[in-house]
Amino acid sequence: MSDSVMQKVVALIAKSKRISPQTITRDSNLEELKMDSLDGLNLCFELEEVFDLSIPDDRARSFRSVGQIVDEIERLVSEKSLKPLSGARDDA
Repeated sequence: MSDSVMQKVVALIAKSKRISPQTITRDSNLEELKMDSLDGLNLCFELEEVFDLSIPDDRARSFRSVGQIVDEIERLVSEKSLKPLSGARDDA
């Protein structure tokens, strides 16, 4: 899933900053990409919508690189897929 998550994160950053996706790597630092706190907040909102998940505020504030974002999204998606459906019953 990493490539898919990476591609989506890169695409959102590239669109937001109006830069070529080819200039963004896993090791790209958000500061070097000229992403300020408002850009980061908007990116988190978009990621939450695209991946249908919630990024904890403390984690979102700690992002410093594209790789950290990708790793967190993958972790959250994985956790989400492991959770049982609400209202599911074991007596079936």
